[in-house]
Amino acid sequence: MENLSGSARLPAVFDTAGIDFPAIQQRFLAINSARLARIRDTLRERQAAFLDLLPLLFEVNHPLLPGYVSGQTPAGIVGYDPGGETLQLARRLARSFQYRKSMRPEYPILAIYLMGSPGTVAYSEESDFDVWLCHDPRLSEEDLEQLRQKVAGVERWAASLELEVHVFPVNAEAFRSGETSALSSESSGSAQKHLLLEEFYRTGVLVAGRFPLWWLVPPEYEADYDSFAEELISRRFKPGRESIDFGGLGHVAAEEFFGAAVWQLSKGIDSPYKSALKLLLIEAYANEYPYINLLSLQFKQRIYDGEEDLNRLDPYLMMLDKVEEYLRNRNEPERLELARRCFYFKVNDRLSSDGREHNWRRRLLNQRVRSWGWSRTDLAVMDVRDHWKVQHVTEERRTLFAALAASYRFLSDFARRYAGIAMISERDLTVLGRKLYSAYERKAGKIELLNRGITSDLRETHLTVHEAFDDNRQPIWILYSGVVPPDRMRSETPLKRMRSLVELASWCYFNGILDKSTAVGVYQHGSGLTARDFYALIDHLHAAFPLERFNTGSIDAFGRPARVETAALFVNIGIKAGDRATLARDVGKAGSSDALSFGIHGDNLLISLDQVMISSWHEVTTYRYSGAKGLAECLREYLKWAPPSSGRIPPPITAHGLSSYKGMTVSHRLVELFNEVIACYYSGKNPLETRYVFAAGHGFFVLQFEGDTLRYKALESVGGLLKFLGWPQRVFSPVVIDRHALRRTALPLIYSRNKSGYVQFFYRPMGNEVEVHVLDERGSLFFQRTSFFSSATLLNQFSRFFEAVLNRMNFLMQDGETVASAEGVEFFAVGRDAVGNLLLDRKAPEFGPHEHQYFSLQVMVDVDETGTTVFTLYCNDREFSTLEYGRGLFNAVADYVLDLRKSGKPYPIYITDISMARPVLGDQVDKMQTVQFLTYKLRIEEQLNRAMSR
Repeated sequence: MENLSGSARLPAVFDTAGIDFPAIQQRFLAINSARLARIRDTLRERQAAFLDLLPLLFEVNHPLLPGYVSGQTPAGIVGYDPGGETLQLARRLARSFQYRKSMRPEYPILAIYLMGSPGTVAYSEESDFDVWLCHDPRLSEEDLEQLRQKVAGVERWAASLELEVHVFPVNAEAFRSGETSALSSESSGSAQKHLLLEEFYRTGVLVAGRFPLWWLVPPEYEADYDSFAEELISRRFKPGRESIDFGGLGHVAAEEFFGAAVWQLSKGIDSPYKSALKLLLIEAYANEYPYINLLSLQFKQRIYDGEEDLNRLDPYLMMLDKVEEYLRNRNEPERLELARRCFYFKVNDRLSSDGREHNWRRRLLNQRVRSWGWSRTDLAVMDVRDHWKVQHVTEERRTLFAALAASYRFLSDFARRYAGIAMISERDLTVLGRKLYSAYERKAGKIELLNRGITSDLRETHLTVHEAFDDNRQPIWILYSGVVPPDRMRSETPLKRMRSLVELASWCYFNGILDKSTAVGVYQHGSGLTARDFYALIDHLHAAFPLERFNTGSIDAFGRPARVETAALFVNIGIKAGDRATLARDVGKAGSSDALSFGIHGDNLLISLDQVMISSWHEVTTYRYSGAKGLAECLREYLKWAPPSSGRIPPPITAHGLSSYKGMTVSHRLVELFNEVIACYYSGKNPLETRYVFAAGHGFFVLQFEGDTLRYKALESVGGLLKFLGWPQRVFSPVVIDRHALRRTALPLIYSRNKSGYVQFFYRPMGNEVEVHVLDERGSLFFQRTSFFSSATLLNQFSRFFEAVLNRMNFLMQDGETVASAEGVEFFAVGRDAVGNLLLDRKAPEFGPHEHQYFSLQVMVDVDETGTTVFTLYCNDREFSTLEYGRGLFNAVADYVLDLRKSGKPYPIYITDISMARPVLGDQVDKMQTVQFLTYKLRIEEQLNRAMSR
């Protein structure tokens, strides 16, 4: 090694007088060796073999050693010479192994480092190893791929030794230029180059190869790191082949603090104790911005000052000291105590139990705990964290949320204080806020997930469920820990109170409060619920939501609107005995088999409906609905999570019911209904404006999207449904009728033939009367039940009317408006086939020899200057007007028609044409459609026919 104390001198700007570079290097190497010894001290014998063999595995390629890929895989470490014990370990794995040191002009592996907690007080058996494998930047992509394959093999071998190891190939030149992605399993990558490097410099342990050039740059010259390092190398104060240069820490941009805090906050939601200390350190750093006293520089300064005590140089103890000082200065005792608990759990050495006092980690931890004033009782509570139960976990959860929320507020303020990052950070702040509040925000129907990294087991050995009633006699469900009979309820504190039994069961299930070994007692008052029913409900929840697939929502998911991942319906759970009697009333009798309109009475068997959903934001929500309207509301809310404009299809839904109360029957029916509705609107078969009709109880519901929102209309009868389907539509809006609905009517058959841009006329003779259905060019329905004389008469008069109306609408188009009139008219007769099924027979009007006997009746509608509607009727060119006859207009027309008829019989009058003036139409000119003319026609005909029957 070259003597650094030679005659060469750095420029005067760098005052290096008194700096003994070789001594400084030896101090760092001595600390490094002591840390390696501490790492070995914490490992089991087989695991220590991993540490010893790690550099050898990248020094050679041997087919029988772990990680072997090929003889061409880059191998060889600068300055590495394995000792005899290492070679002996290698021969235990591969008897044929013989090591021969080969002199290479270039070495592909420059250095191997461990970083993170190994060798510190914070390392425990649960900790992982992050390994930086620093390689020659000139390696080809093919060489790097071979190296990555070898890395994967080494990681697998480590896993067989019960070590979690992550090896990251590192290009130091790329690192200096900012390419740091995937350099740490605890880092978000390139957004945190300097903070990642800062952690590396204070925690990194050199295993083999070149040491960091950073060691030889005095702390006071950190701001001029590049210039100082360049002089060191160019003037051969330090040959480049002995060191590796990752860069300096002269300036940490505000963006890095923001990015690191976002990353740690995000991780802290699900692993709070693991991330809280790092988060608080980042917060402490940001609080000092832009003049930051980095721990790595403190670490380096102490070594330059001659410090040799490993405990004073322990990176995690230094981090704890800085965090404690920061929180004391802010007078935040609760977060200070939380930080200490995080440190205690990280060290993971239970002081309440007997342990080896010569264990250096335990001695250090004992010293800290005594300085905090923790009692033996406090330690005992800390040491049974894996068995904390609901009350304790709930309180700890509150503390954790308060701490994370305080960090989030600090982060938001920090981001907005520095204009340079405010714009680019807004989305990240939104994403983080969503994740934070989705995890901790309380809202109606949301299941609070208590155990986010707090304890490993919330299970109770015994639970008691009580059914009770509030002041309004509405049922509530109360959960107790242990065996709590009714006479002890007042003296015990319940775990939870909820109005829905499904919500209560979901709270237990998703929080792991019970499993198959938990004994559950149930006390009910009229619901008939048994302990077996409760267990069955838990089984249904497990079938719908397997906890092994209940993973945390990814950070990317919070950048998009929440969507449903999994959903299930629970039918008639915990209903009253009186309701059960209603459900059974029609069993065995003839009638509809539809569970939503069951039996001869058409009862809706759906009494209650609970919906449980897991969203992409990792939220579990429950909603409770009742009866038919509740079902429609449930459909609306469910589809709201997948608005059609998103291009996503809602996931399939499952339904569950207990064996009694017709729960299974209703469940199957609901799955069918949900699937049909989803197919209607998301399969591409129908336009979004489609109206979906289903029956429930004695009424009907019509669904239709308005933009991205599903609307529904409840209608109490077939008549109300027909009237509603006749409402004008903005665009063509076909109707899909649920296969169980309206089976005794012709509507399903009629709507199956509906098509855009045509007026379709359907008639069904029924003795002396006829049912008329007309679907116009936008799918609106006109219905009329009238006297029937002959098909020819009916078809002819409607044909003449349609011809006149379409001409009117075309005239409006020619007048500069945009009315979309029909392309044509189709006529159908509704009849039955040989086995009684309804069918359609295409018809056409026949204008026979007696057509001249039918006279025309044209109606003109206008308004006068006072806004009063005035009519002018032309009957065989004879004019009748409101101006002439006033209120007696329709009587005068009826008398005239009767005089013309040879028979004198008052059979109905049919209007053959209607013209409405612009003042009548107002701003509806461009929205006019055939059904509106038909409706006007019917209203006027009814008045004329009443006058005829005087």
